Parts: sequence; structure tokens; C-alpha cells
Amino acid sequence: MLNHSDTKNAIYDITNPSYWDKSSLDNELNRVYDICIGCRLCFNLCPSFPSLFNSIDGIGDEKRREAETKGIVEKEDSDRAYLDLPEGEHASEASIEVDFRGEVTELSTEQKWEVVDLCYQCKLCDPICPYTPGKEHEFELDFPKLMTRAQAIRTKDRGLKLNDVFLSKTDLLGTLGSYFGPLINFVNRISIVRWFIDKIIGIHKDRKLPELATLTFEKWFKNHKSAVEDPIDKVVIFGTCYTNSNDVDLGISAVEILEHNNVECVYPKQQCCGAPHLSPGDFDSFKKQADPNVDELYKWVSKGYKIIVTGPPTCSLTLKSEYPDYLEMSDKVQKISESTYDISEYLAMLKKEDKIKTDFKNSIGTVNYHVSCHLKAQRIGYKSRDVLRMVPDTKVNLINQCSGMDGGWGMKSEFFEESMKVADRCVNDISAKESDVACSDCSLASHQIKQASEEKIKPSHPIIELHKAYGFNDSERK
Repeated sequence: MLNHSDTKNAIYDITNPSYWDKSSLDNELNRVYDICIGCRLCFNLCPSFPSLFNSIDGIGDEKRREAETKGIVEKEDSDRAYLDLPEGEHASEASIEVDFRGEVTELSTEQKWEVVDLCYQCKLCDPICPYTPGKEHEFELDFPKLMTRAQAIRTKDRGLKLNDVFLSKTDLLGTLGSYFGPLINFVNRISIVRWFIDKIIGIHKDRKLPELATLTFEKWFKNHKSAVEDPIDKVVIFGTCYTNSNDVDLGISAVEILEHNNVECVYPKQQCCGAPHLSPGDFDSFKKQADPNVDELYKWVSKGYKIIVTGPPTCSLTLKSEYPDYLEMSDKVQKISESTYDISEYLAMLKKEDKIKTDFKNSIGTVNYHVSCHLKAQRIGYKSRDVLRMVPDTKVNLINQCSGMDGGWGMKSEFFEESMKVADRCVNDISAKESDVACSDCSLASHQIKQASEEKIKPSHPIIELHKAYGFNDSERK
């Protein structure tokens, strides 16, 4: 019998030598898996939990089949009318069935690691789980961090997989795209090329890749002239690698909305936040990627600037939570974490302070708003919904189903099909509600939904819809 309250192996400080101890990891996996098996509240979240529950139930089913073969018990009758059993026989039946329950210690190594591999760090289990440190429960269960720990220990042993290395080179890919974007985009649509990429690098041949822009957000900002003279606030734009190279319109729309509301915007030197390095638990590369951002952003925070993230919520979550968790905690890291806002979160704050303009010229209509998992993980509420509602006659339907993309996870050859299964449920939820437009804060989730729906649904970003509502001219971008 496992002691669920024994948390001596719940170690998430990467500087603690015990963090890297395989025996400690295995004991903690057993403890956490056993708690999850008894709870099952997360049965319909990511594929990890169904994998765990199906494996453990399969062990129990096999035990029962063996007992039936040996004549120890009768063959199970699923249609048996238990309510008609004589008094006391219910307990007898239940007592026998306990013998056929699977135990976490009976899981194979492959079954345990399948749970790890199917976790794509959506982090939805954390706010739902009743046993977390944040809820001050004695179990101190942190499933996402445990999965990262497992990945880190395995990566330390076997090294990085080629697709993890490739997916972490976001800045390099963006630079190449700024010179050769049209050529790269064309080549990415050639079947035989994609077959080789699938077999050699491990990016699935059927995954439609985001197109690279030649005019990056960084280039646009360098040539941009601000008209703000008497700012109500000062912000640093952390554009993110995806907005810089793949979703430039989002970055431009965010800056134009902020400046329309008399907010001074600066765009200092920056690079990818480092999130792709966390997927395989490559903390050394994560630190190398993050440290220059910390040094640069701290200079601006010290001057009173807020950090506004205009890309996928994964990036704002990384600055807010992953930097404090996986970098050496310092005054710099803490101030950056406390000063970081998702773009919609910041606009909602301006609205609350009655500092935002509502001179909208166009309506939006009914919006099917897909709520990003990593915004939920930040526990800031539905800020994009609130911002969209500033536009008169706007109705917002919440879509809470995960898209199953998680950036690189959904691109990998080994997880693409599982990723699309999750996306199908999201597409069904969006399709079930009539709307004028679909939106998501996560550009990669939008990319996933677009592919999974065979382009029947082409989600926009709430900030782009707000930009349209203000009536700004964007014809020069085309």
C-alpha cells in the first residue's frame, strides 16, 4: 500500500541532486499515478490520463480473465441486475472484485513512459487537481512538473531527439524565413520533401507547417514611427518568436491598438522565450536561451515598463512561471515575472482603470472563442472575452476544449495522429455553435484547428478582431 502523503520524492528543484535520482523519480511516479488512478478527475483532459487508466484497468481485466479460466469466479455478466441481489451479497461481490484490481506497481516500464510521452504540458490538470500544493493539500501533487522531471532525466541519459533539436531552433528558422520565406514555404508543400523530413528529422509528413514571413515583426517595428506623445503607460513588447516570424499581423495589431490608447511601446533585443527546450527537459539550453531575455527585459522593468506578450500564451506563461521555476531565482527573474502580462490581460486592466478608448467603428458579431490552455493555467480569467465584449453587440461563446497542438508536440511524427484526435473534439465543439468568427489567443492552436477542420474553420486572434473593430487600415500589410 503506497503512502500518498509521503512527499519526500516530490522534488522539483533542478539544483537538488535528488531531482536527478532515477529511483526517486520511479517512486514518485508510482505515488502520483496511484493517486490519479483513485481520483480520475482528469479522465477527459490530455491523452496521458486515459493511457494510465486504460493500462491499469487492462491489468485488472487480465487478472479476472485468468480467474475465470481457472474457475475461481464465474464469467462476468455486465447485465447482471445488482439491485436484485440478496442483502449482503453486494459486499461479497465487491470484495471478490478488489482482487482483480490493477496496481500501479504492476505497470510495465513502457506503460509508465507512455503516460510521460503523451503529456504535452497543457497544464489543465493543475487547476483541476484537488491535491496540488497551491490548494495546500498534503499530497503536494504536481503532475506537469513530474512529467518534465521524467523527460529531463531521460534526456540526460539518452540525449536529445532530432525533432526536439529542430523544434527548438525557432529563432534560426525565423531568420532563414526572413530571407528565404517564400522558397521554404513552397518546399514545405512538396510531398517527397516532407517524407524525407518525416523519416530523418521526425516532423510528420501530414503536418501543415506555419508559413514564414519575410517581413518580420522586428523589421516592421524598426521602421515604425510612433505618434504617442503623452503616454498613459510604457510597455515592452515581447513579440515571441512565433509572432515575429509567423503571425506578424498579430504583433502589428497589438502595437497599433496600444498606441491608439496612448501607450508607449518599445521593442528591445529579444529571442525565443525558451519554452521549446522545456519539452524534453533540456534545462541547460533553456537557461542559455532565457538569460539574455532576463538581462534585457530587466533593464526596462527597472525603468517602470511593463512586459506585454503578443504571442502564444505559452510565452507569457514561460516568463511568469517557468523562469522562476527553472532559472536561478533572483530579483531580476521575480520582477520580470511580476511585470509580465498577456496582451488581452493588459487591455482588460486598462479597461478596469477606465483608460481604454471605445471608439469602435465596426462590429464583430458572435464569436466562438477558443480558450487557450496556457491562459487557463495562468488563472487570470477570460480576459480576451472581456476585451471583445467592449465592442457593442458582441456575443462570445466559450470553447474550452484543448486543441491538442502544444507547439512542437503536435508536429512530431510519433504524436501527430494523437494530436489530431484531440483537435477533432475541439473542432466539433466549435462547429456546434453558430458564429460570425472563431478566435483563439494561441496562434498555434488556430493553426491546428484550421488543419483539423480542413480549413472550414479559420480562427483569428481576439486582438486582430479588436483591431478590425477599431477600424484601423491594414491594407498596407498585404
